[in-house]
Amino acid sequence: MAEDPLKQTAARVFLAIPLYEIFHQEIENVLRPFCREISGVRWVEPRQVHLTLHFFGPVPAKEIELIHLFSKKVASLFSPLELNIDRIGGFPSLERPDVIWLGIVEYAGRLLSLQRAIQGEVRTLGFKIETRPFHPHATIGRVKRRTGDLGPLLAKVRFELPSPAKTADHIVLYQSHCRPEGVCYEVLKTYPLSKKA
Repeated sequence: MAEDPLKQTAARVFLAIPLYEIFHQEIENVLRPFCREISGVRWVEPRQVHLTLHFFGPVPAKEIELIHLFSKKVASLFSPLELNIDRIGGFPSLERPDVIWLGIVEYAGRLLSLQRAIQGEVRTLGFKIETRPFHPHATIGRVKRRTGDLGPLLAKVRFELPSPAKTADHIVLYQSHCRPEGVCYEVLKTYPLSKKA
């Protein structure tokens, strides 16, 4: 029988909203031409694309249980979110990117409220909080070799931005695994955004 991930000694964990199940066509339409046309980038497996709400880093098993309990509580305080993909960007820029990402927007402000609620619990429990401003995005590629300006390639993406709104009805506690072929993410727990509207 496999060992329960929540009972292992330590794990690299983070809270996120999985995006492929709601934006699968949009994500495929971006990654297909990019993978074909742009070399020197380690692209994220489409099913692994997510919007990170908080990255904890390596956490002992007993503290993962605390994360599990507060995540369940916070999720119960929020109803499902209406999300859009609004742009494709790069850090620090699309002209010389190190990271390529999809921008995510939620016009009612509840995504930001959810992230702040998580940060409040993170602070209360003594975990390191995120000090940078929250810019909702989903990483789709990490540049390993300089690729030049990506702007001209954006014309090959076959969908309009912003995308139609899609409903995200849960958040996920993931464990990150570093492997030779790249990082992969394992679902540890799922928490419904279950507050009634």
